[in-house]
Amino acid sequence: MLASQRKTLSISEHLELIDDVKMKKLKLAATAKKYGIGYSTAAKILKKEDDLRSCMQMNGNTNRKRKRQSVHKDVNEALTQWFTQACAHGATVTDHVIRQKASQLTVNLEVDFEPSNGWLMRWKQANNVSFKKFHGESTSADHGSANEWVTNVLPHLFRGYDPKDVWNCDETGIFYKAMPSGSLRFAGDEQSNGTKVPKDRLTMLQFTNMDGSEKQAVVVGKSAKPRCFKMSKLCRFLTSLIVKPG
Repeated sequence: MLASQRKTLSISEHLELIDDVKMKKLKLAATAKKYGIGYSTAAKILKKEDDLRSCMQMNGNTNRKRKRQSVHKDVNEALTQWFTQACAHGATVTDHVIRQKASQLTVNLEVDFEPSNGWLMRWKQANNVSFKKFHGESTSADHGSANEWVTNVLPHLFRGYDPKDVWNCDETGIFYKAMPSGSLRFAGDEQSNGTKVPKDRLTMLQFTNMDGSEKQAVVVGKSAKPRCFKMSKLCRFLTSLIVKPG
């Protein structure tokens, strides 16, 4: 007779089990059977609720099945707290910065420890940290002044105008020949050679009124009178808006 396999639950499944018992009011025996574990194991999971909740709040990887205790636990915890604060302030943090900070913490905590690449990889996996590209320029905006202007100044400018008569416009560049900046790869495939990025672009002006009843877009081209805009009144109107070269 074959021995039954021991089933190991992930941290997220531990939390689901706790919610089933405490929130959904399921019996512990029925919950243990649902997750394929023993009654005593389910009871032990309930006793670890505080640790599991703390792991989730620290943005830990809740898909892992065992919590590995690091021999440099104090350094890891201090680094995670620092990293959380750095992200909250919008700081740019790289692998090099993490290792430098870890080295500083080893001195402050009087720990004999040299941050290695393997340690860094395990720390990122344990805390669910990954590299992400920045998008846009939102962190450069003065949100406080913008909100004050919208609240106190903008309403006075709108007085006497219907929403359909209030317009806004902005321009954007379209690199229509550009390829994506990255690609999916098999694990272990280190080939990441890129190609020269084409700089061919179009400049587009997009504008609309406040109630959204009219929306238009104009492309800044090289021809003063493009042949594709010869027929309708709308085409003639768009042609008149095209910026002439020079």
